[in-house]
Amino acid sequence: MTPEYTRGQTRIAVNVGEPFSVRLAANPTTGHEWQPVFDPARLELLGSEFMPPQEGVGTGGAERFDWRARVAGATWLCLAYRRPWESGAASDEVAFEVIVA
Repeated sequence: MTPEYTRGQTRIAVNVGEPFSVRLAANPTTGHEWQPVFDPARLELLGSEFMPPQEGVGTGGAERFDWRARVAGATWLCLAYRRPWESGAASDEVAFEVIVA
């Protein structure tokens, strides 16, 4: 089973080659999307998927990002929640420290 981290778990510890996931609340009907910023030499983005809510039209769900650690060491994985066509600060941000053994 792939370990899954949320905004309350901002320190991620994995081994080289080990997959992991980050899951964050999201509501694409507002135009917002999570935009990851990371070092591609250290982390590989395997894919992402929006998971709609179980019930309720127009309510938010969650977006899951699947990653794989490439090399040992420490790095940062940051995600900004914004509308791609708007400039300025993101409406939300979260940062994860990724420690790879």
